[in-house]
Amino acid sequence: MLLKIKWNDDRVRGATAAILLIGRARLARGQTENLIADALAEYRDDPAGYKANKAAWPAAQELGPLTKSIHVERYQKLLLAVAALQQKMTENKRQSNSLLELDNYLIASLSHVTARPAENLSAAPKGWAAPKR
Repeated sequence: MLLKIKWNDDRVRGATAAILLIGRARLARGQTENLIADALAEYRDDPAGYKANKAAWPAAQELGPLTKSIHVERYQKLLLAVAALQQKMTENKRQSNSLLELDNYLIASLSHVTARPAENLSAAPKGWAAPKR
C-alpha cells in the first residue's frame, strides 16, 4: 500500500517547521554545510528530542540566537523560501508517496537558498593568467 502525503498534511508542516527550527540552531552554531538535509535527518532520527527542543526554542519566525549578519540573511531567505514552497505545494496540490520522497523534494527545493554564494567565476584561478577581453 502506497503512502500518500498531501500538501496539507501535518507531516509536511512538521518537516518544514523542523527545517526552520533545526536549521536556525545549526546556523547559530556555524554549521552551514548541507543545512536542509542535515536538519531533516536530525528531525527524522530523533523526533522526541526535536519535540523537547522545540518547546524551548523561540518561534520559527523569530531570529532567535542568530547574531552574525550572514546567518541572519540566510535564515530570512530560508523563511521566505519555505513560505513560497508551501504556497507552491498548495497551488499544485503536491503529493509524495513516502517520507523519503518528501524529504528529497524539500532538499532539492530549498538547498540553493542556504548554499554559499557562488565564487567569482570570471576571475582566473590562482596561478593562471587572467582571460583576455
